Order: sequence, then structure tokens, then C-alpha cells
Amino acid sequence: MTCMPDEDVEFHDAIKEVFRKYPEAQGKYALSSLALENRMKIDFGEKVGVSRVEGDRIVTEFRDRKSVVRMRLCLTWNFDYTECLHWEEAPE
Repeated sequence: MTCMPDEDVEFHDAIKEVFRKYPEAQGKYALSSLALENRMKIDFGEKVGVSRVEGDRIVTEFRDRKSVVRMRLCLTWNFDYTECLHWEEAPE
């Protein structure tokens, strides 16, 4: 059973209104929590999530930003779109 977030209620309500205003975005975007990354104490200034698809799984590893050199596609931006937090390696 899942439960609705009980924190930041006004923020979540505002996001719902944005999705109501732009229904075409509902299938393209989702609000994501950084709870797991915070639990892991990921420093996004130093690390970036890099994901790949393996069968029916998405595998994410956190690598040093400086070591990621392949072409990549941003999956998750920070709140003001100034820094990518989570990449997908571009297909070859």
C-alpha cells in the first residue's frame, strides 16, 4: 500500500495544478523524491546518477562527475534546471 506525502502539501498541490494545466505532460514527467539519494548521502556536486536498462530493470550507479565522459541524456534536473542530477548513457 502506498501513501500520499504528508510533507510539503502546498508544494504538491501546486504541482498537481501544473499537471492539470498541462495534461500532455502527465505521461512525460513525474515528480520524484530524492529520499533514497539523501539516505545514501549522495553529494550531487560530486556525483551523478548514471542509468542503464537491463531487461526489465533500470540500474543506477552514482559516479564521480569528472569521470563520466560518454554522451549522456539528462533524466532528472535540479529545481532550477542548472544541474543534471541523473543521466542516461546515450545509445551508441
